[in-house]
Amino acid sequence: MGNPWLEFGILVLLLIVNGLFSGSELGVVSARKSRLQARATAGHRGAARALALAERPGAFLATVQIGITLIGTISAVFAGGSLTQYLEPALRPLFGESAGSAASVAVVLLVTFLSLVLGELAPKNIALRDPEGLAARVAPFFTVLSRVMRPVVWLLEGTTRGLLWLLGLRGEPQEKITEEDVKALALQAAESGSLEAGETERIDHVLRFNDRRVRDLMTHRADVVLLSAAAPVSESIEQVLAAPHDRYPLTTASGEVIGQVRVVDVLRASRTGESLTDLMQPVLFVPETAWAEDALSRLTEGGHQRLAIVVDEYGLFSGLLTATDLLTELAGVDAPGEEEMIVRREDGSFLVDGGVPMHDLRATLPLPRQDPEEFSTLAGYVLEALGEFPQVGARTQVGGWTLEVVDLDGPRIDQVLIVPPPDVILVTPRSAGEG
Repeated sequence: MGNPWLEFGILVLLLIVNGLFSGSELGVVSARKSRLQARATAGHRGAARALALAERPGAFLATVQIGITLIGTISAVFAGGSLTQYLEPALRPLFGESAGSAASVAVVLLVTFLSLVLGELAPKNIALRDPEGLAARVAPFFTVLSRVMRPVVWLLEGTTRGLLWLLGLRGEPQEKITEEDVKALALQAAESGSLEAGETERIDHVLRFNDRRVRDLMTHRADVVLLSAAAPVSESIEQVLAAPHDRYPLTTASGEVIGQVRVVDVLRASRTGESLTDLMQPVLFVPETAWAEDALSRLTEGGHQRLAIVVDEYGLFSGLLTATDLLTELAGVDAPGEEEMIVRREDGSFLVDGGVPMHDLRATLPLPRQDPEEFSTLAGYVLEALGEFPQVGARTQVGGWTLEVVDLDGPRIDQVLIVPPPDVILVTPRSAGEG
C-alpha cells in the first residue's frame, strides 16, 4: 500500500492543472480583441499569440477540451482506485460490510468538491478579473500544445464542423459590437473611474447624434429669417438688426432660395451700393431625411460651408440647418431657453412646448411610439394622434398618456399638457430655471 498523502497530493495537482485549462479557456474567450490588439501593437508577444488563438478558437477550444477530458478521466480513475482503498478501513467500524460503498461515495463527494473549487470556480474567477492578462500569459503554452496535438485537434475540429454543417450553422461566428455594447462599456468605465461623468455623457451624445435625421435638428421654415434679393438693402439691414445671425438665406421675389449672404456682406452692400446677389455665396441643399452625421460631413468637407437649406421629398424649402446646430447637438449643449421647454407641474403633469424634438422629449417622457413616425416634434406627434388639426382644449390618449392642447400660436401647436399614466416612473426633468 502506497503513501495516501502523496496520492492525495497527486489528485490535487491534477485538479489544479484542470483548473489551468478551464481558466485559460475562459480567459482567452472573454478577452476583448481590441485590448489584445493594443497590447500586441505595443510589442507584447503573448498578447499577439492570444489574439491569434481568439481569431481561430476552434483549434484552441479542442486542445483545451482534450486536456480537461483527459485530466478529468485520470482523476476519476485515480481517485476511485487509490483513495477508496485508504478510506475503506477507516469507515469499516461505522458501516461494516457497507464500508466499501460508503468510501466510494465519500471519495466521489470529495473529488467533486475539489473539482468545483480547484478546477472550475477559483480559476474562472481569476480569469474574469483580468482575462486579457491571463490570455497573454497562457497563450504561448497553448500555442505549442495545439501544434503537438494537431492531428487529434484536426479530427475533432473536422467532426465538429461537420455536425454544425448538418445543423445549418456554417461559417465562423462574427463578433459584432452594438451600440448597446458601447453604452454598457462606457457605463462600466464610468463606474470604475476610468471615465469621468462628463466623458460618458459626451459619448452618449455622440451615439444619439448618429441616430438623428436632419428634420430633427433643422430650424423650420416658419422660423427662418430670409433676405430677399429684390428688397432694398436698407430693408435687409432692418431684418439683420431684428434677428442677428452670421448668415442668411437669400431668396428671389417668389421665395426660391438662390444662395446665402453673410452679415458682413449686407453691411458692405449698404456702403458700396452693390446688390446682395453680387455678394452671395452658393448654398448647400440637403434632404430632410438625411442623417445628421452625413449633413455635418457635407457642411465641413469644403471648409467654408456653414449653412444648409433643407428640402422635402418634393424639393421644396422646409427648413434651415447650420453647422452650429449640428455641433451643438453633437456636444450636448442646450440651446438658449431649451431648459424651459419641458416644465413639470406640482400635480405631476408636464407643460411642454410643441416644438420640442421628440428624441429630446423621450429622454424624459417615454411616450409610446407611433408607426410610422413621419414627424420630428411633439406638435407632429399630437397631430398624428388626433388625426386632425386641433382646437384649444382638444384631448387624446396614447397608451395611457393624456395629451391636451392648451395653446395655439396661429396654425402652430404652442403648448401641450401631458399627463403620464399612474404606473409610469419618470426621471425628473430640468424645469425652468434649473441649470
